[in-house]
Amino acid sequence: MIKSMTRWLVPAVALVLGLLIAASLLGPNASPAQAAVSFVIVAGYAIVLVALQSRSDVASLLSGMPRDERWDTINLRALSVAAQVLAVALVAAFLVTQYQGGDAMPYALMGGLFGFAYLGGIAWYRARS
Repeated sequence: MIKSMTRWLVPAVALVLGLLIAASLLGPNASPAQAAVSFVIVAGYAIVLVALQSRSDVASLLSGMPRDERWDTINLRALSVAAQVLAVALVAAFLVTQYQGGDAMPYALMGGLFGFAYLGGIAWYRARS
């Protein structure tokens, strides 16, 4: 039951996200065609994951079901690299925006959220181990 539910979790979330993106695009700035294209792109991603997750290690990992401990470690390392790149990009965007005299508060808030989530994760996993 859990394995079946886990198999469909990421594609279901992708479809819901696609609907939310399409609905947000139906506001004053986009046409229904643009909303439909956005939904089709996200839904296509979900369909490709479902079709390939039993045949491809990468698709299995992207669908939240790593094959073994090796792929789980690869996932953790990739997430770590992505987080480090995001942190550097946020700091760089903050500094450039500050230098140009723009509003750097969105970058400061996102950087603060990043730091808070990181420290919260440390506290959470430290308490659980």
